[in-house]
Amino acid sequence: MLKFFRQIRLELMEKNKTGKYLKYAIGEIVLVVIGILLALQINNWNQDRLDLKEKQNLLQKVQLEFEANKILLADYKTACQQTMINLNTLLELVGSNRETLEAQNLDSIFYNSFLGEELGLSENSINSIIQSGQLRLFRNEPITTLFQQWNAISSVRVRREEKLDYWTNNHFIPFLLPFISFKEMDSNAGYFWSGNSNLKPDYYPLFHKIEFENMLDNTLWMNQQVLIRLEESEVLIEEILRETQSQVSE
Repeated sequence: MLKFFRQIRLELMEKNKTGKYLKYAIGEIVLVVIGILLALQINNWNQDRLDLKEKQNLLQKVQLEFEANKILLADYKTACQQTMINLNTLLELVGSNRETLEAQNLDSIFYNSFLGEELGLSENSINSIIQSGQLRLFRNEPITTLFQQWNAISSVRVRREEKLDYWTNNHFIPFLLPFISFKEMDSNAGYFWSGNSNLKPDYYPLFHKIEFENMLDNTLWMNQQVLIRLEESEVLIEEILRETQSQVSE
């Protein structure tokens, strides 16, 4: 093809047809420019196609991860709510007489007043997208805002859980040590070391201390803060799943 164009150009120059040669040269330039633009367009189209495929693969990973997170969070939320029910039962028993207290299975209520589960949500897909620079593939789409919101709310939720854990282990449990039998309380879990205490603990004095009432109140409040963050996370998970589903289905 190049040899053909070169031959035409030589013939025009030899015949001294300058005007026709200039028109031909301009036409040749135009053809070259069009060829370059077409090549760029094809290259861009191929890159867009590859980017779309990569983006959908990433969104599928996010979707699978957050479907699993949805189940984990729902189970943890249920455990948190159950913990609060038991804490509130203890709070309502504060100031009760011996007969009322002895009618309750206090060891069981105490055992279920501690949130024994941990929430381990997976964030590998989102973190990988952000840290690897693949966020550019989404070009400021709504999903990018959802990713950023998730990181923010996840950070707050983890801090709330850490504060509750610190309060429980460093304040609430140490306060209870002189008053209740953890050995008897652990019978509810069936641990091999659990069972009846030889010391016969008396729970009555505990339920007549204002400090105990305050401890229960503050523990309930801290659990409530965790629950609020869980509910916010639950809503955001649904939004992320809706957005990823709509884009993967395109």
